[in-house]
Amino acid sequence: MTLRIGCSAILGLLLATAATAQPRPYQGTTPGARPPARPTQPVVPQNPALRPRTLGQAIPGRPATATQLPPARTQPVQQQPAIPFRLTPQEETYLDRVLNVWEQHSGKVKTFSCDFTRFEYDPVFGSADGPRFVDEGEIKYKTPDKGMFRVLKTLKKGKRLNIEPERADHWICDGKSAFVYDHKTKNLREFKLPPDMQGKAITNGPLPFLFGAEAAKLKQRYYMRVITPPDVKDQLWLEAYPRWQQDAANFKRVELILTIKDMMPSALQTYAPNGKNRTVYQFSKLKANDNDPLEFLRGDPFRASTPLGWKKVVEQTPAEQTTRLPGVPLKR
Repeated sequence: MTLRIGCSAILGLLLATAATAQPRPYQGTTPGARPPARPTQPVVPQNPALRPRTLGQAIPGRPATATQLPPARTQPVQQQPAIPFRLTPQEETYLDRVLNVWEQHSGKVKTFSCDFTRFEYDPVFGSADGPRFVDEGEIKYKTPDKGMFRVLKTLKKGKRLNIEPERADHWICDGKSAFVYDHKTKNLREFKLPPDMQGKAITNGPLPFLFGAEAAKLKQRYYMRVITPPDVKDQLWLEAYPRWQQDAANFKRVELILTIKDMMPSALQTYAPNGKNRTVYQFSKLKANDNDPLEFLRGDPFRASTPLGWKKVVEQTPAEQTTRLPGVPLKR
């Protein structure tokens, strides 16, 4: 199954994963056992593609000792999780600087919107190199806890077509509830957020790489490193592996491209837990703190309305299972 940052992932982001899994350290496979990733082609020629990389492969231009994996060890699964890589003190310091600058820029963003193109790669049921699906959509965010994600079109044989019901992704979070549009059943599903999740559900989800980056929280939940290629000058590339089992249930690793001038996301690549399927997002028409005088004519993007002929369904989730976010370790 291809990982998405759409309804399935966001539902896990807000409630579903928390209702079905217990947070625990990610027990991943032994580092040396990971098969090589398939080589891929750039999605956009003028924008360097996010490049798959095996865990033990050295990054060009960096000391091999800083990127090589520790020797494989045989240990019970219930012990400490395998660390995917080790950083030198210099690399650790550089990572901290990048994350702190990113946090400072992110903290100034009160509203955010962008368009995206989503490329889904499936080497089993699709081509080994080209994407199986290509979709277009939009994202909106308003601090601290309102968000909207919607896939609008799919691209087939050079034509822009309406999205098919089985691939439609559309969710809204108004800060108090998460609303998921189920196009197959024509149900608008509402998941009420408990009080301790309100005001932070968006930024504390499995993929907080677009909404409110916080350096300390990112390092607490992910093994991270800077992987910017030596020939790239105007971008910062980050790689993240989950530390916690519930994040690992959604993705194996994430690669993110930030533009240096404003620390805004340019592209995001996620690998499914199987390590083969991957999804690439390319972002365009980014707007931060945009004061659009005509916005009120378009309506509130964070207000979920039930389409004509649809049915609204309020989902009930036990409070004791929704009072923690997926991927966040329990307090001892």
